Amino acid sequence: MTAAVRVRTLRAYRRAMGFADRVREGVTVQGLVWSGASDPEPLAALDYAAEIDVKGRALAMFWKDAGLPGEAEPIVPAPEPRGYRTTSKRRATVSRRGFALTFPGVETVARVAPSRLDPPEHVAVYQALLPLLERPSARALCEVLNWAIVRGRPGRLAVLLNVRVFDAAVVRGGKQIGEALQAANLGVASAFLYLDPTGSDYYLEAKRPAGMLSQKRLYGPEWLEVGVEGGKLRFPPTVFSQVNDAMLPTMVRTAGGLAALTPGHELVDLYCGYGLFSLTVGGAAAHVTGIDHDGPAIEAARQNASHFRSVRARFVPGRITAELITRLPPARRPEIVLLDPPRQGTEAGVVAALAARRPERVVHVCCGTDEIPREVTAWAEAGYRLRRAVPLDLFAGTANLETLLLLSA
Repeated sequence: MTAAVRVRTLRAYRRAMGFADRVREGVTVQGLVWSGASDPEPLAALDYAAEIDVKGRALAMFWKDAGLPGEAEPIVPAPEPRGYRTTSKRRATVSRRGFALTFPGVETVARVAPSRLDPPEHVAVYQALLPLLERPSARALCEVLNWAIVRGRPGRLAVLLNVRVFDAAVVRGGKQIGEALQAANLGVASAFLYLDPTGSDYYLEAKRPAGMLSQKRLYGPEWLEVGVEGGKLRFPPTVFSQVNDAMLPTMVRTAGGLAALTPGHELVDLYCGYGLFSLTVGGAAAHVTGIDHDGPAIEAARQNASHFRSVRARFVPGRITAELITRLPPARRPEIVLLDPPRQGTEAGVVAALAARRPERVVHVCCGTDEIPREVTAWAEAGYRLRRAVPLDLFAGTANLETLLLLSA
């Protein structure tokens, strides 16, 4: 292979590298051994200033080699870079060492996987769950357990046991565990069984057979709560919410600054969930339309809206597709679009359908850095240019960022 060919091959390889691979290169420079792409917290052992430096350099390299316009702004750091997760999880596994609650693909000698990013109160719940799950009375539940999940802030935690089967023995075992958690003084305010017959790698799998009971409350309130911008938003324990509550005020303020809404605007909030952006950022608009495929999330948004009477909003259930976008009524005022799709990004045609509505501005939230080039290209083909890119360290300790993109025609 000639030197010229080697250079071209290296360039092609670097262009093909994902953001996490570039972070790995930076971590190697810092002298930390990368523990593998499956490790949910590969950077947690770094000093936080060093982590931000590694991510910033990796993002700049990724941006340049992907041919993205301009450059990303400096990463906005997390106020709580360690011990911040308000949703944590452990996979139920059985090995020669016995039953364990671990991170998939990450070997550990501990039967409950330790974590620098989970609050110690979450880890204490997992440690308490392990002997409860090993009781003979919990055997039926233990045999069908996929994940143990803890959500919420200390003092008001919710435990979800993700299982493949609901039957009398499993429910009975769950109730006994619930009773023990109530008596354990761990701050667990509620507990649930959550049905996932597929044993999915996704701990709150949405693709379940229609018509089946998907959740059973063992005890406690049927909602969780976050406080943002002086208000409180409630949602069921199975509805998606960001894992870093401490970063939500920064995220909302950043989105609001980019959207620059006025009473002369309408806001379309796609993938709206329980109304986080609709009922905070949207308060500056004349009207908000929030859309999400998750029925319980939409119902939570409607209930939350009743406590935000100054926000004129309607919430509509529906899968975000190009066809759905084309069926939306035309805006009566200049329109701002805010969309926060899942990590894999938007479905084909969604960006083009949104651009056809000619919104004045678009705030596109990307929680998968590797999806940014595809999404920016789709917007460019539809006549919208990238104006700003603001990365937030929403997932401190991991090789991920949440990036807010501002686009306009």
